[in-house]
Parts: sequence; C-alpha cells; structure tokens
Amino acid sequence: MTTPPPLPQPGDPAVPHLAEPAAPPPDPRPGLGPVPAPPATAPGPDPFAVVADAVDGMRDELAALGDQFRRRLLNDREARRSLDGLLTELDQARRAAEGRIVQPLLYDLVLVVDRVERQAAQGDAFAGSVAAELLGVLEKYSMTRIPVTHGPFDPDLQEAVGTITALSPEQNGRVAEVVRHGYRMDERIVRPQQVRVHTER
Repeated sequence: MTTPPPLPQPGDPAVPHLAEPAAPPPDPRPGLGPVPAPPATAPGPDPFAVVADAVDGMRDELAALGDQFRRRLLNDREARRSLDGLLTELDQARRAAEGRIVQPLLYDLVLVVDRVERQAAQGDAFAGSVAAELLGVLEKYSMTRIPVTHGPFDPDLQEAVGTITALSPEQNGRVAEVVRHGYRMDERIVRPQQVRVHTER
C-alpha cells in the first residue's frame, strides 16, 4: 500500500505562493466610524417652467404698461380738448371786447370816409387818395365794405331807401343803385348798404 504525497504547505518553495486575502483600507478618520454615504440630491427646477413663468410675468407687465399708456393718452386728449375750448372762448371774448371798444371808433371813421368820398366825387383827387387810405385802415381792423351788386335785393345786407320804376319785368326786385355804402366787421353787419330797388309801376 502506497503512502499519499504530503499536502502542500504555505511557504513551501516548491508550491506556488497562495495570495492571502487583502486587508481592508485604513479608515481616513480614525475614531469617527465609517464614512457616511453622500446624501441624495433633489432634482433641480425645470428650466422650461422657469422660462414660462418669466414670459408670463413680462406679459402681465406689458399689459399693465399698455393700460397705463392708454389712460394717459385719453387724459392728454381730454386736456387738449379742454385747452382748445378755453382758447376758443378766449378768442371769442377778445373779439367781442375789441368789437365793443373798436367798432364805435371805426363807425365814426366810416362817417369820415362818407364825407371825403363826397368831396372826391366833385373831382378832388386829394380827397380820393385820402378816402383810399382810410379804407385801408378800416380793412386793417376787419371792417370791410359790402360789395356793390345789382342783383336781387338782399334784406340781410341791404336797406331799401327808395324805388325806381323797372323798365322790364326782369328788373323787378333788383337793386337799381347804391345810395350809401354798407360795411361789415367779419360776419357782423355794422351798417347795411342803402339802395334803391327796381319796382313795377
């Protein structure tokens, strides 16, 4: 009976070296126990949600600015309307005041023009030039002479002071001649034009 060969022993040079189990690494914090695992991080905010919130905020801000602009524009229009109304009333009051003060003086000047023109009608050239200058002064203050026409009699502008027999039915009711010139100040008749009117026999 044969004897079995002896089992290999550690450190035997004839036997390949058997690796011993590796020792655990030393604790970097001696005395503090094992290193805890890092805490799990919470997921970050959704970037699309952040952008959507920013866009909504900008939209609300723009809407508020638009409302403010519209209100200010309406206020400016109302203020401009009120200012225009005040300026109109002021201009009317100024014209009325000027009319009350200036119109009597201009009417006296019109009477002077009547006398000077009667003198000019007798061939006085100097009187004619003075009358023309006086008419220029009247026009400067918006006092103008009513034009001489031989159309139908107009009671709004004219005053009939006499009649002349019409030579034809077409002349009936038409102005025959101007006896005295009339004047107006803007749209107001200061003195009507005195005329003679054609009438039937």
